[in-house]
Formats: sequence, structure tokens, C-alpha cells
Amino acid sequence: MDEDIMRSEESGAKVLVKPLPKILDDLDEHIRSAILASREAQESARLAAKSAADAIAAARESKETGEKMAQEAKQEAQAALAKAEEALVKAVIKRLSHSEWVVTAIVLILAIIFGAVFLAVALIEAL
Repeated sequence: MDEDIMRSEESGAKVLVKPLPKILDDLDEHIRSAILASREAQESARLAAKSAADAIAAARESKETGEKMAQEAKQEAQAALAKAEEALVKAVIKRLSHSEWVVTAIVLILAIIFGAVFLAVALIEAL
């Protein structure tokens, strides 16, 4: 028990042996350090928020640019496909003679008729 009393006296003695002006100076120094640390933390938070906002803006800009490029590529691909289809049609037309045109037309008409009959039969069976 005497040891407990001695320990508390030793810990209390450290405070009691310091003069009040020194204690106040230490407190003032700690307060100034805390204020400085708070200002630095606030500045760091401000810079972090600005960096985050800049990163978000850059990401949005990248997204918009990517979407625009994708749309342009799609349009170019569609234009190229249309040109290819046109070239194919021209090549087929160039190769077909008059009699081949007649045969092709007959085949297409028969295919349409066959499709219509097939569809009609399917509809009748469905009803």
C-alpha cells in the first residue's frame, strides 16, 4: 500500500514541481501545435477534395470522348457496310444477263409465294 502512495506522490510531484508559467507555456505550445495540425489537415482535405473533383471531371470527359468516338466509329462502319452492299449489288447486276434476271425474278416470286402459303398453313393450324 505504501508503494501505491509513493507512486501517486511521484506522478503528482511532476506537476507540482513545474512552475505555473512553464505549464502554461507548454499548454500554449500544445494548443498552437494542435491549431497548426488542424490547419494542415484542413488544407490536406481541401486538396484531396479538389483532386477528387478533378478526377471525376476527367473521368466524365473521358467517358464522353469514348462515347463520341464509339458513335463516330459506328457511323463509319455503317457507311462502309452500305458501300459494300452497294458494290455487291452492282457486281451482281453486272454479272446477270437478261435471262438470268428473269430466272432470278421468278425464283424470288416463287419464294415469296411459298413463304405466304407456308405462313397461311401455319396460321390455319394455329386457329
